[in-house]
Formats: sequence, structure tokens, C-alpha cells
Amino acid sequence: MTGRDLDIKSLKYNWPKLFIKPPDGDEIDAENITSGLRYLDDDTNPVLANNYTADSGLDGQVYSYSQYDKTTITGRFWLHFGDWYDYKMKKHEIAQFFSQKGLYRIRTDAEPGKVAFVRPSTYTIASQEDQSHDIQFTIPWDNPSGVKWSYAYSDDLMEYQKDLWQYGMNLPNGQDLKYHFVNQHYFKVYNASDITIDPLQRYPLQIIVTGYNGHFDMVNQTTGDEIIYTGSLTPEDKLVFSDLNVYKNGDIDNLNSNYAWMRLAPGWNDIKIFGYDDVDVTFHFRFVYLN
Repeated sequence: MTGRDLDIKSLKYNWPKLFIKPPDGDEIDAENITSGLRYLDDDTNPVLANNYTADSGLDGQVYSYSQYDKTTITGRFWLHFGDWYDYKMKKHEIAQFFSQKGLYRIRTDAEPGKVAFVRPSTYTIASQEDQSHDIQFTIPWDNPSGVKWSYAYSDDLMEYQKDLWQYGMNLPNGQDLKYHFVNQHYFKVYNASDITIDPLQRYPLQIIVTGYNGHFDMVNQTTGDEIIYTGSLTPEDKLVFSDLNVYKNGDIDNLNSNYAWMRLAPGWNDIKIFGYDDVDVTFHFRFVYLN
């Protein structure tokens, strides 16, 4: 997403905060959408959809597969206004902000290191009583992925004071986590997600290889996944395994691959690179959380 992020560490507040980044805009405190608006809280639950197959003439059904489905995040707000004209103006400003097409990124002060990419759905703002100057309303956000993501990527600097990370993200205490490896052929990669990072399931993963000479072959001994590039590489080339595709120097080059992709299981993954040549490898992905 384009636009700047807030330095939320410098903000002072005594009640829950929602930080929202609209499509192609800067991240803002939701209370700056219009005066008198206050964020109260939000709630969501994971949706695990189980699918079954029915056979004609046979009782019951047979389990086929499960998938994490789209969820709804419901945000509660309180709006204070003066007269009728003030109410109409503020209601329009809220509609103007939340009626943009595209994905919004949201996070709260309770979980500054976790974000969701959502689309606002239909909502209603209506005064409940005559002569009232306060309204409480909810906005449902469609969360198409059904999960939350780490605000930062794996290879971003892991310092809590940077507001990139937080407690409750499955990060091991007292252990340095590395996602950039130089001239190492056996190493471990930690996936702090609740689930497996699997590009086939739309959980992006980039593996960036530079400084290598010859054919490239790497295996995740934890999952058994092996990715191979059979083309010829020089140390000046940049090879990127991006989800289900392979790129050499920016050009797609699946023909010189084994048409495989790598998954990362939750926790530690044992990685092996075959050969002894110099190599520079970076694992670039977001952690995924069920919430």
C-alpha cells in the first residue's frame, strides 16, 4: 500500500485507538476522520469452513477439506455532534472516508504489530432519540483473507521499540531471529505464524538469492519442500522465488525450475542449500495470525 504510516509510539491517549490506512492514503487516527468521533472497540472471530461430500444412497457425508474463510471485523464508534447541520456534515465526512473502493489497512493500539486488510461493508448511522447529540454505531469490515498479518515483514529489524513487533506474536524470547543468510548452507528459519506459510493458500513468500554461481537447489527439511533452479546463475544475477513463480533478474523463468514452491511450518524450519558456493539468501514474508 502507498502512503505513510503513523509514528504511533509518540501518540498519547487514554482510550482505545484505531489506526487506519485508506487505499492510496496515509495512515491516520480514526478519530481524525471527523471531530467528535471516537473509536470504542472491535471484534472478530476466525471462520473455519469444513467441506464434505455426499454419496447418493449412503448415509452421512465424508469429510473433504477445511479452509479459513472470509471473516467480518466489527468496529464500534461513538459520535458526538451539535445541531442537525453538524450531524449531517459529520455523517458525510464519515461516509466520504469509508466509501472508497479498495483495501484499507487497520490496526489498533492493543495490537500495533498486527494488521488486517479490509473493505468496509454496509453500515447505518442514525440518531436513536430526538434531541440527542450522541450516536453509537458499528461498521462491519470484510476481511477477505480471514486472517491478520504482521505489520512488518520477517526481514525487518526486530526491535519492539520500533512498533514493528509486539508481545503475543509467537516470537521466542531471548533468541535472535535471522532471515538474511550469507554463505550459509545449513540454517534455521523461524515462522512465527499460527499456521503454515503456503503460497498455494495465498500466504506470500519471497526467497531472494544473489551472489550464487551455477544451479541452485534448496530444501526445507522440515516440510520436505525442495526448490530447484536448473538455469545457470552468475554472482551478479538476482533469483527470486516469489510464491509459485521464479524470476531471474526480474523476468519470469519457470521453465528453468522444478515448478515447486516452499512452505514454512510454524516454528523452526531447517533449511539446506546444496553445494558450497558463496550465496546470499533472504526470506521475505509476513507472519499470519488467526484472530
